[in-house]
Order: sequence, then C-alpha cells, then structure tokens
Amino acid sequence: MKNLIYISFIALIGLGSCASQKKLQQEPPFVIEEPTCQKWIGGKEESATGITVIFPITQIMDENVSFQHLYFRGHVTTVKKEIIAGKQFVSAKIETKKIPRPDIIMHADPRKEVGNQPPHLKKEPVTEYPYELNDDEAVLSYIEEDGKKVKYTKITGIKEKQALIYSSKPRN
Repeated sequence: MKNLIYISFIALIGLGSCASQKKLQQEPPFVIEEPTCQKWIGGKEESATGITVIFPITQIMDENVSFQHLYFRGHVTTVKKEIIAGKQFVSAKIETKKIPRPDIIMHADPRKEVGNQPPHLKKEPVTEYPYELNDDEAVLSYIEEDGKKVKYTKITGIKEKQALIYSSKPRN
C-alpha cells in the first residue's frame, strides 16, 4: 500500500511537469520574412557589445498581438514593435558584454574619494532558457487578443549581417 502511494505521487509530479513546458505554435497570427541579426561593437574600451535582431512582419492577421520576449543564442530579452516607413518590425537588442564598472578610489582621506560613483543596483529578472536552438533559430513569445495565455513560435533561417563596428571619437 505504501509503495502504491509513492508511485502515485511520483506519477502526479511527472504529469505536472509536462504541463509547465512551453509549447510552440505552428501557425502564429503573423508572417515573418527574412529575419536578420547583426553583431555590434562599441568604439570605446568601456563600451558594450551585442546583437540586434530584426523580424520584418509582412502580414499580421490580428492587430491585437502583443510581442513579449525573444529567446536567441542563450539570451532572453524583451522585444518592441516598430513601424518604419510604413513597414512593421519586431526588434530586440541583446547586450552580450556589459560595460565594466569604473575604478573606485579607496583612501584614508575621505576627500580623495569624492569622485566615486555609487553603484547602480539594477536587478535583471532571471529568466530560464528552456530551448535548444541553432544559431539561426529563435523563439518569439507573444500574447493574442484574449490576453490570457502567452504563446511561443519558432523562427528559423535568421541571416547574420556583417558586424557593425562603431568608431570612437577622438578627444579634442
């Protein structure tokens, strides 16, 4: 009898974990053609590096679609919907290398510590990365008009453009 209770409990846990997995929608209410990504590098040593991902939307069946997050190359970020020259885009900017913190002066004389900046305590929400994707694949999350359930769709064939390297401006 004891074994039956343990087996039932384990079976319930196993069935419950299957429901928490994020299922991909085969036919989302929009069409994305020619998705691209482009690495960018800041011109100064203290600058960040990252990737900009752009999805041109050629057809959208439901105007009430709200785009949420992008899962791409091990990163999770929010996306935004833009309209440029009458065309709709979903874009995301992923920082792959953060800006290093400035040096802090520690001295017995407090007047020499005047230039120190207080630390920025911006916490980023920890988001799990539940997908195994190739470099040319991404998962886009969105909410349809009902606003109740987040849905996910896989985007393949993301073409990588040549890296954009910003130059540093000379000091005068």
